[in-house]
Amino acid sequence: MDDVKKWTLYLMFLVAGFATGIGTLGLFPQFWLQYGITGMAVHLVFLALFAYVAILEAEAVMKSGYYFVELYRKVARRPAMIIAILATVILFISYYAANVMLSVLSPVVGTGAIGRLVAKLPMLAIVFLILTRAKEKTFTIMAVGSLVFVISVVVTAIAFKTQIPENATFLGLAKHMLVATTPLTLNLIRDAAMRALYGVGLGFAFYLMLGSFLNERFNPRLIIGTGILIQLLISLLSTVIVVYAIAPTTPERLLSYVYGGDEGAIALMGDLPDILSGYPTLLGLIAISLFFAGITSLLPTAEVGLQITESLLRVGRNRAAAYLIGAAAVIGVLDSAPAVADMALKTVTAATFFTAIYELYPVVAFRERLPARGILAGTALVLFLIGGIHAVVTEFRAGGLYIASGVLAVVLILFGLFGDRIVPAPEEAL
Repeated sequence: MDDVKKWTLYLMFLVAGFATGIGTLGLFPQFWLQYGITGMAVHLVFLALFAYVAILEAEAVMKSGYYFVELYRKVARRPAMIIAILATVILFISYYAANVMLSVLSPVVGTGAIGRLVAKLPMLAIVFLILTRAKEKTFTIMAVGSLVFVISVVVTAIAFKTQIPENATFLGLAKHMLVATTPLTLNLIRDAAMRALYGVGLGFAFYLMLGSFLNERFNPRLIIGTGILIQLLISLLSTVIVVYAIAPTTPERLLSYVYGGDEGAIALMGDLPDILSGYPTLLGLIAISLFFAGITSLLPTAEVGLQITESLLRVGRNRAAAYLIGAAAVIGVLDSAPAVADMALKTVTAATFFTAIYELYPVVAFRERLPARGILAGTALVLFLIGGIHAVVTEFRAGGLYIASGVLAVVLILFGLFGDRIVPAPEEAL
């Protein structure tokens, strides 16, 4: 196999691993069970649209001839946008690092403030070591990790299907929910769009970074399209895993998960050690799958943040990694309390819709390089705007600590739009 074919295969799995997070295993099955075949159909439409947006972003950077950070700093003169993306990446890393390690440590350390901190700091240390020590092999490690993740999900799905006893009443209910037709409501459309946004992983500049490292020998449509298809396959297998994981309990437990929102999904993950107490092998397999789902999303996102930091501050890779992980660790101490962690997650969720717009900016701003694609890009932009406004308003309506989520999200959004006046010009940058 020549280098181009080898790296094409690596990059397919890298995209799949990046796009498939812990939320895929817990939240996609919930979405499909809640909205049935109607929700799945709408989700596939959004997934195809957003995957094409990701392709456009990679192609825009490829054809521009610029490094993706330089497109914002020196060409578009919108450095505040890339800084807003960086801030969102740091918040995400701080929150997500705890969740990744808790997928295996939660039975030991718990999920409280101390447990989250104990899990988060070593995970950040691992990410730092990989970023600084692996160097040119970082992408290979990410790709191989993603391949292992895909294999682990397949093995886990088969193991659950073969080891959990069939329960006709329970499984009949689940199958009926999966194929049921439901009314096409605004909530369904919103949730389908949100799951697709997360299913592609827009908002963290990953596809812009990917485009910076591709040349004319690579086909971004093949790489990204196949990667997202693998992510979809993992989503389907995750549904099999979740349905059979709940089978040892009752249909009522299934319904509390399906209609319980994010809290219902989190509660299910916390209950799995009890639900599967008689199946330690299955419990171990799902823990491994969750860990690899987390690490294969965390590492590429951290790589994006590292490269933005390196370019903006004009420092070496090791120092940039220290700044990035150090900032995530400081924030991590502050958001270790579960309530604060959830507030930080809601901030990232709301801000990501707008950073997805900032990520789309090179496609829109340099449309002359990619003619006849403005309609799809514009459609995605409108969807991101509507979804972002809805997310911010929802946080303010929730009240309490979530008002801080809305405020932080608005600060990040406004900085990305208007912060160029306070950001040093490229020649004045540190």
